[in-house]
Amino acid sequence: MDSTFRNVRLLATVILMLPVLSSCASKSVLTTSQIGHWEGNARIIMTWCHQTNLLVKLDIEADGSVTGTVGDARLMEGRFLKNRGGLGRKLNIETDYIIKGHLDGPIVAAEGITRARVMMPLNFDGGSIKGGVATSGILFGGENHMVFTARSLKLTHIP
Repeated sequence: MDSTFRNVRLLATVILMLPVLSSCASKSVLTTSQIGHWEGNARIIMTWCHQTNLLVKLDIEADGSVTGTVGDARLMEGRFLKNRGGLGRKLNIETDYIIKGHLDGPIVAAEGITRARVMMPLNFDGGSIKGGVATSGILFGGENHMVFTARSLKLTHIP
């Protein structure tokens, strides 16, 4: 068999498998102890932001949808996911879960800091959630364009 033909067949097989792989990667696997209302804060680590704490409130539903607030912004279209890429391996973040979503409104209203998307790498530690917060943006370019990050996120389940 010609090697070009084999390569084309392999590529076609991978392309056909992508929807299956991505649907497996995006399924939420929640336990009853993870579902519910969570509140806490994270430490803002950028020197260009005068605020030091970021208040986070999340409502995690059984279907994996997540709503709430991140700072002053409303979390929209949030999804609770296993931290797995298309091939089942962890992404470049050492946590078991991630929450991804869009932000509506400024994340720090008093300073006019607005970002479009958010990603929160998370681990469950007994009765709390620990992790961090990162938003859309770039690594360089000033406070109007840089990634907004917060660490030491700790959320407590509020019955």
